[in-house]
Amino acid sequence: VNHHKRSNELAPICMSSKPTETTSIPINRRQILSSIPFIAAVTASSQIPRLNTPNIFESATPITDPTVPQTTTLSSLNEALQTISSSCDRRYLHAVVASDYKFMYRGLPANEKSSTLPSIQSEPSDLLLPSTYGSIEAANFFAALEEQMQSQPVKPSNGHLAVTNVDAAKVWGGEAASIWPLLGGEGENSVHFAWLEDGGEFWSDQKKRNRDDASNMKVIVDGVDCGRFSLEDALEGDNVEILFRADRFLMVPVSMEEELLQGL
Repeated sequence: VNHHKRSNELAPICMSSKPTETTSIPINRRQILSSIPFIAAVTASSQIPRLNTPNIFESATPITDPTVPQTTTLSSLNEALQTISSSCDRRYLHAVVASDYKFMYRGLPANEKSSTLPSIQSEPSDLLLPSTYGSIEAANFFAALEEQMQSQPVKPSNGHLAVTNVDAAKVWGGEAASIWPLLGGEGENSVHFAWLEDGGEFWSDQKKRNRDDASNMKVIVDGVDCGRFSLEDALEGDNVEILFRADRFLMVPVSMEEELLQGL
């Protein structure tokens, strides 16, 4: 998980090494060029309208691969505030206000432009990949958690992890940014949240879990387990991981957080 955090060649044309044999035939070029049939043929061919055939190698609309992360860098904090106002999930905004403006965070690479400007991210989930935590045990754990949450709207196969602790988020990139899930094509049904009833992290190298642990975990899904440890309660936690599902999410670097709070 990046708390930040896939030619066609023309076949060569074979040329024979043996030179092509030609036979020279004397031609009276002036006689040919001045002949009436030749002139008539050339004149007729010049009057044939040219067809506008489409170029199959050009696409009017760029094709976006959903398996490849996409980043749109915004120009300013004001643009980020406008995006929050128009597109951020309303349940999340309510939880932020109810928690006295506590946020969840993901890591950012310190050497990228996105670490100094707000950006909109769209990326596939990576929780089921062993490379995310560098651990087969972690991948097996999330696979077992996937089985437990199979009927839920958010689960490891479509979710991302964020954490309420800035320093914990920086471990995944050097810098951190607050996360603002944005509505997708299904409106409010496109964004969902889940967290552990006891708080804390789903997986950590210090607290390794196995498949049995995943099967017995008490996971709260927002909008399903109502009245138990709400999303604002999770945001108020010191180091609580929140599993969220969103087709797109806004990231605002922590270096802009003071201005962000003033703008909210």
